[in-house]
Amino acid sequence: MAVVVLGSINLDLIARIARVPKAGETGLADSMTTSPGGKGANQALAAQRMGASTSMLGMVGEDAFAMQALKYLRQDGVDLTRIGVSRDNPTGLAMIVVEESGQNAITVVPGANRAMDTKVLGDLSAVLSSSDILVMQLEIPFDIVERAIALAKRVRARIILDPAPATNRLPKSFYRVDILVPNQFEAETLLGAGAITDVRSAKAAARQLRARGAEIAIVKLGEMGVVWATSRGLFYLAGETVKAVDAVGAGDAFAGALAARLNAKDALSDAIRWANRAAAQSTTKPGAQPSFPFFTDLEKASH
Repeated sequence: MAVVVLGSINLDLIARIARVPKAGETGLADSMTTSPGGKGANQALAAQRMGASTSMLGMVGEDAFAMQALKYLRQDGVDLTRIGVSRDNPTGLAMIVVEESGQNAITVVPGANRAMDTKVLGDLSAVLSSSDILVMQLEIPFDIVERAIALAKRVRARIILDPAPATNRLPKSFYRVDILVPNQFEAETLLGAGAITDVRSAKAAARQLRARGAEIAIVKLGEMGVVWATSRGLFYLAGETVKAVDAVGAGDAFAGALAARLNAKDALSDAIRWANRAAAQSTTKPGAQPSFPFFTDLEKASH
């Protein structure tokens, strides 16, 4: 049993500022740092740290950024044997502006992530089995995601899709996964509906997402917690009380932790509880990957 992540690998360039500038406005940042990122890589590291044997499938450029982007994955023992290298495209970059409040705005330059081709599907076929969980996001080509969903269904692997960055033109097959896990803003985009501002509207959104084909629809609400819909009904878990420093990567921490704990055969509600806790803890330190907690540490803190 393993978690297999097919997705993006980036290097994050992080600027910290009192307030994200408005359109046409210039703001002076207090500092600038770099950190490994990309939604795929983030979720792979989160899954590994939360107890899963994890494999990462993705692409980097033939450049100096690649080694930095893979630093924590390699350090923590994620299987990187099927990472591709593009000679024509740079390693993906994410330019992140973080406010004092912990909220952030992100611009992604896909680079090698967009160059991913059908070779990765052969690699996926070679590693994915019915006992595995496949985790994907939308920072790689849609046709690769669509074909990977079909492949996973053929081998009867469980599929978790984080539909980010979101679009209101998502292919129908993307909804027909085992678990769909958008945040509240992504759910708004997917549904083209009104703002999701509270638990009630989040429950309505989760119900609609499940009606589109997801076996389980989870809507992440940040500090408000998480809502999910299953065949048994609608459920809510309040957010963890923490002192947030930086929310970058919190949603990825949730998705990776969820996959890891389901892979460990935790019940869905327990897996969501651990994922909620992992996401909250990740906001207490700056950056994405360096902030992701280890399951053993969360276990100790819960006793």
